[in-house]
Amino acid sequence: MALRETLDLLGQVVASMSARLDSQGEQIEAMAKAVEKTRSAAKRTEQQTDPTAYARFIGAEVETTLDGVLDQFAGAIRAIRSDHETTAARLEELEQAEEAALERLRQELDAARRWRR
Repeated sequence: MALRETLDLLGQVVASMSARLDSQGEQIEAMAKAVEKTRSAAKRTEQQTDPTAYARFIGAEVETTLDGVLDQFAGAIRAIRSDHETTAARLEELEQAEEAALERLRQELDAARRWRR
């Protein structure tokens, strides 16, 4: 019965980790889109023919664009750190449960061997 519970716990942990990885993948895709927008803005900036006339306007636009991107990066980093800490804690719990299950199994096997003798 304890082994079944351990296996159920393992399944739940794996499902949870999978969901978190999916979430992180979505966050990475959002970051990649934001980076692409920034690159596109930079390319348009390079194509300007009169940098003196557009310098202030471009600076303001790039700063505005980068502020949002940097906020997204900061949020994604916080989320990834939190997920990493949660995953590490769950993994530690899982390892302990696995060790306990293996120890119980060893004890049961030893008891069975002694009983056979």
